[in-house]
Amino acid sequence: MFKRISAAKSSVKPAKSATSRPKGFSTSVIAVGMHVLGNIVSEGALDIDGKINGNVRGQTISIRPNGVIIGDVVADVVHVYGTVEGLIKAKNVLLYADARVTGTIMHEAITIEDGAFVDGKFKRTDKISFNDAEVEMARRMQMPAIDPAFDGENDNEEPSEAEIKILENLRLIS
Repeated sequence: MFKRISAAKSSVKPAKSATSRPKGFSTSVIAVGMHVLGNIVSEGALDIDGKINGNVRGQTISIRPNGVIIGDVVADVVHVYGTVEGLIKAKNVLLYADARVTGTIMHEAITIEDGAFVDGKFKRTDKISFNDAEVEMARRMQMPAIDPAFDGENDNEEPSEAEIKILENLRLIS
């Protein structure tokens, strides 16, 4: 169930996504310096070295050393070299030495290198099903009930900088 790998054995290695992705799909890349606000869904492999504020779903997902995901990650295989804040739900999860994960990891198999940082829960399952309702429920369980930017305490004041940013992002989405 758990495997221990020393950090000396491996540094940043390319993910083995070439062998595990479906035929006809190439790897999609979110490069360093790119910031995505919203959800990403892919039928194939994703290589993330930028920042994503949203949920990510794909067959094989590699979060590189500069990669940051603030949201849920759902895939068959997840390689984490960077940072994830949220739920990881995958058949096989590999956390490398520089990985930083805050949240719940649902897995069938997991490998953790020495030096990886995890603050959260591990849930081992016999079969991972990718039901969107389950992912949404797990995400809601981790989030606070009320967003502090809209707590109703300062309704008579000018909108805060956080409120303005949220409203601008909502306008971009719709």
